[in-house]
Amino acid sequence: MAYTRQGGALCVRLMEGLAEKGYTCKGYLFHKYENSRLERFEHAEEVIGAAFENGSALILVCAVGIAVRKVSGFLQSKVTDPPVVVLDDMGRFCIPLLSGHLGGANALAEVCAGITGGIAVITTATDIHDRFAVDVFAKRNGLLITDMRRAKQVSADLLDGKTVYLYAENVCFENVPRDSAVIVTDERERAEDGGIIISARTCENGSALQLIPKQVTLGIGCRRGTPKEQIAAAVYSVLSEHEIAFSSVKQVCSIDLKRDEAGLQAFCAENGLLFRTFSSGELAGVAGSFAHSAFVEETAGVDNVCERSAVLGSGGTLLIKKTIKEHVTVAAAVETAVLWFE
Repeated sequence: MAYTRQGGALCVRLMEGLAEKGYTCKGYLFHKYENSRLERFEHAEEVIGAAFENGSALILVCAVGIAVRKVSGFLQSKVTDPPVVVLDDMGRFCIPLLSGHLGGANALAEVCAGITGGIAVITTATDIHDRFAVDVFAKRNGLLITDMRRAKQVSADLLDGKTVYLYAENVCFENVPRDSAVIVTDERERAEDGGIIISARTCENGSALQLIPKQVTLGIGCRRGTPKEQIAAAVYSVLSEHEIAFSSVKQVCSIDLKRDEAGLQAFCAENGLLFRTFSSGELAGVAGSFAHSAFVEETAGVDNVCERSAVLGSGGTLLIKKTIKEHVTVAAAVETAVLWFE
């Protein structure tokens, strides 16, 4: 969005440059001016409000003071607010104003600076001191931050020069932390006191920050016509018994006989989970030791659905064996998450 004629021309440059990098862009110009590539606006709050509602990044070509006043009424939380970047209408300075890390405004400002030939003005402390930023690390690797207060404390400890221990389960790192103050340990106890724990298992003890990776695949079997509520209750119960966070689940797998099972489809849709099915032959070919059921083999053509489908879908190892909850069978497998520090 731009407020001047020159700013409108810069908007067009940015839209073209961002489109080349795969962004989808829409441009706006203050109604006193006209540019055939841009829509005209009179009340900026209407466009800004829509962006905050749908999570679109905002690039405002105007004075920082104007930008602050225009977005201030929409601020909710650093977890949910969209990224906001401000540029002067000559493109000299690109300033990430809001959601620099979690929203990606810092990275977007760098991209904009590359297009305009300007300077990205980064002010977040971990960046200017070249420290490990746990929120950036989590966003880059698709990890859920369970407690923003603890995440802030980890950043504060690093900025104070303290050592932070990081413990991870079912994870491999492609590189090592750039910050020597972050030490990867194989002892969970070291990380429980103010460190970082990356695990699908729920973490209740100590003052550690838990980051949850999407690495668990559920294998589910059920009686025909089982409602979604019954499936959900079974899943939540089994995961709770084994202290596995539901937010670590990435997909649900089953046999192709259940491809059109309405309850399974609805459960996956409501929770944003991918639903995959496999043939009995594919499931039978999965190597490993699984629970055997003569009844399941007679009706489905393979001795076990939930364990085999979880392992096949994940490509990992069995985490929770077949568990029966009121006509619903649940199993879970975990894959190794590959994480990047830089």
